[in-house]
Amino acid sequence: MNLIKRSAIALCALAMVFTGCSDDDNDDKNTLGDKDGILLVTFGSSFPDPQKTFEKIDLAAKERFSGETIKWGFTSDIIINKLRQGNGEGSLNGTVIDNDTPEEALEIMVKEGFSKFEVQSLHVIPGEEFDELEEAIQDFKMKYEGVEVKVGRPLLDSDADIKKVAEILAAKFANEITEGPVLFMGHGTPHAADAQYLKLQSELQKLNANFFVGTVEGIGFDAGTTSIGGILAELDKLSPKANKVTITPLMSIAGDHANNDMNGNTGETDPAEQSWKERLEAKSYTVNTVMKGLGDYDEINDIWMDHLEGAE
Repeated sequence: MNLIKRSAIALCALAMVFTGCSDDDNDDKNTLGDKDGILLVTFGSSFPDPQKTFEKIDLAAKERFSGETIKWGFTSDIIINKLRQGNGEGSLNGTVIDNDTPEEALEIMVKEGFSKFEVQSLHVIPGEEFDELEEAIQDFKMKYEGVEVKVGRPLLDSDADIKKVAEILAAKFANEITEGPVLFMGHGTPHAADAQYLKLQSELQKLNANFFVGTVEGIGFDAGTTSIGGILAELDKLSPKANKVTITPLMSIAGDHANNDMNGNTGETDPAEQSWKERLEAKSYTVNTVMKGLGDYDEINDIWMDHLEGAE
């Protein structure tokens, strides 16, 4: 290597030391702002009605944390791709959602001068989606040394949370339970946190034995305690037999699962492909549907906001 080339390399290295101009990541780390912000994280939906629910949650956050910057992130890549391609189920103009993943939202906020974050999970249980969120946040903190990130837990996190949610839902469905059983439909997961659904059912049934909690992904088609088949078996045991049943989502929003898996008209003859409504009607029940997500109830949103206030 000739003297001129060696001198050029040395000068470049010296310049990098004094100017701090190494790679892009180091630039970002050296230019962190000092602003605080909140990121609300949910699975997401491409249906129009859930956007109103998101707006309700957004308003609850703005009222509790007045003056704070609040952004949103979707954990579902499928939903984000649908929305970015304009494949939502109706017009979604003017919504509070920016169609970003949590990782993208955090990156955008860093570029806008934020370095302190409170991230609130709007998931119902601390399952796979929440685990993935926590992993993403750890990666983010490793990339940007100096950022502070606190995380609020999902809705049904502790036994105290479950008891409080049971009391709220029992009060919300006080009229419906006098007319017949009330069935709450959650998502379900192979994750250990699936046990939270049965804990909630236990708390609800302390208030009224005709409350039931099931999931889309129940444990077994007709045998599992949280499958619609399992719930139908329990309904058959009631004496006197109920004539009317109310179904409602146990999800943050009344989106795809609520519209199709719970309340859909599939026209299928195979029970495995039918909605909850169709299977109940096949058993001669009159079905009353309440198409509200958990985020439509102020008292439920208060719990999420409490978790955000106590984020660690």
